[in-house]
Amino acid sequence: MSDIRKDIQKIRQEAEKHASKNMKPILQAYKRALDDVRAEIAKIYMEYSIDGELKISKQQRYTILKQLEKQLIEQAKELGNIDLEHTTNILSDVYKDSYYKTAFLLEKGIEKSIDFSILRPEFVKAAVKMPVKGEMFSNRIWKNKEKLVSRVKRDVEQAIIEGKSPEKLARQIKNDFGVSAYESKRLIYNEVARCVTQAQSDIYEESGVVQEVMFDATLDEKTSEICQNLDGKRFQLGDEPKIPEDTHVGCRSCIIPVVEGWNPTRKRENIKDSTGTKPIIDYSDYNSWAKMKGID
Repeated sequence: MSDIRKDIQKIRQEAEKHASKNMKPILQAYKRALDDVRAEIAKIYMEYSIDGELKISKQQRYTILKQLEKQLIEQAKELGNIDLEHTTNILSDVYKDSYYKTAFLLEKGIEKSIDFSILRPEFVKAAVKMPVKGEMFSNRIWKNKEKLVSRVKRDVEQAIIEGKSPEKLARQIKNDFGVSAYESKRLIYNEVARCVTQAQSDIYEESGVVQEVMFDATLDEKTSEICQNLDGKRFQLGDEPKIPEDTHVGCRSCIIPVVEGWNPTRKRENIKDSTGTKPIIDYSDYNSWAKMKGID
């Protein structure tokens, strides 16, 4: 089991690659929606510009914004449905793959068959839809879309009031959609971390050979203070911090199973040295490593 940390981390990395590949339809949907909104805004400028300046009365402004808001709400609904469908599929795949790969990893390491369940669809669905801090990921998807509608409507109204050029408004609207797309990506990666950790915890519990686990953080200067202080700590199975619920958004840490005869001996730094490689060092927890490196 000498490479167990590396193998557990690899499962997480493969899950993130799968997510990156399969979130492309979501990002493409954002681009289509952005193009539609920018086209609608261009029509407004063509209709109401006089000598290069917007000339819009308060009543006209109200009518324009109500029509734009209606279009934005329709687009947000379409975006939300696409986001929800693909995110659910990504997380279902990630949970199943992580569950079976972790089971195989444990069996390979201990040279003993472990007892684990074949996943039923309803079991996968329950794991994927598990709330984080009382909120479902689907709720957060719809909240993100509501924020997008509010941001775009606000910026268009401000542009009309200030007589902002169409070029400046187009850049602002592009930024609004970029922020929303980033929020979707961040949500997916955060949920991927949760599903990988949940799948592995479920296998650890079912295996009958894992009673203890170890928190393993990344050795670089981006690691959060929470994860720095948890790195290397061992917990009874079931008492370990949940990732990312008990850590933070964007957590890169893993939970490593501790089995009989295994102790950590080596660990890879996540900082390239002068040769452009990430060196493998004797095992050290984060705080000891940081002290050795002179990192505050």
